[in-house]
Amino acid sequence: MTTQQKVRAEWVNPFLSPAKLVWNAELGCDLELIGAELVSRQFTTEDLTAVIGVSGKLEGNVLYGFADDCASAAVAKMLEEEPTVEITPMGLSALGELANMITGNAATLLAQNGYTCDISPPVIIEPAGSRFTTTAADQILVTFNSDIGILRIRIALSENHRQ
Repeated sequence: MTTQQKVRAEWVNPFLSPAKLVWNAELGCDLELIGAELVSRQFTTEDLTAVIGVSGKLEGNVLYGFADDCASAAVAKMLEEEPTVEITPMGLSALGELANMITGNAATLLAQNGYTCDISPPVIIEPAGSRFTTTAADQILVTFNSDIGILRIRIALSENHRQ
């Protein structure tokens, strides 16, 4: 891995359709792409951030950022409960599984393009305000909007030339 490596569209695009499909299937609402931009490797976490590690031909992390209201609404829909201010451990697990499903589907698409990789179980970071620096040279921030709120996906991947 070199520090000059750029994130490629072919690594980002496989996350777009799975995000929309999983969001719709699990939460019953559409997810609209607002935009994607190259951002700094250093950032501050959202109210709740789910992190999925990626290893294999590509390595790095995919981070899913939720505002509190979006996280609460998503958990309520997934667990078929009323939204609450405090998210229970089961709710955190549900959000991690949402991130896991999106990343798993994206990993399948990446493998079809020759980038076989494995994903790690989700790690949930809360509350907001933790400062992170990813080791990938670049990071693409993809922002989506839905009826329940905004989802931000930070894709920080680089090619593993040892694979």
